[in-house]
Amino acid sequence: MAFELGSKNLGKAQTFYEQAFGWTFTDGSNGPGDPFGFANAPEGSNIPWGTVWNTNLGGDREGNPAEYRDVPDEYLAFVLLVDDLKETCRLVEEAGGTITLPPMTNDDGTFDAAHIRDVNGNMIGLCSMNVSSDSTPHPNPVPQEMIGQTPLPDALLDQSND
Repeated sequence: MAFELGSKNLGKAQTFYEQAFGWTFTDGSNGPGDPFGFANAPEGSNIPWGTVWNTNLGGDREGNPAEYRDVPDEYLAFVLLVDDLKETCRLVEEAGGTITLPPMTNDDGTFDAAHIRDVNGNMIGLCSMNVSSDSTPHPNPVPQEMIGQTPLPDALLDQSND
């Protein structure tokens, strides 16, 4: 399990989570306009990793803002790691839940992700690791060399919308 933080004011959220919980934040974007990064809980924590999204930037990497129509401006959700994302999404709908962010693959192809809402309206992230060319699952979507190394860029943080 992991977590996902979305905020229109990621700089403000980053300061809060750094001060209150000791989290660190690293860049996972592919340049300006890519609203993605990683949140890292302190070493020894039972929360292994998380992702952060600047929801103020809107749209997705392919320029399809409709894909994000149901993503709230501010949220903190847990992320379930699943073996087969598309099958899990099918089962979610069959059980009465809804898909609010359809399955998508990250830019380097290491994982697929989606957002769902359960029957009570709770948002949950889903993530499945993709199999690498040597047929072994990618161990972690966060490259170890990035953890605690590359701070979130100012362009990602300076989207204040108090």
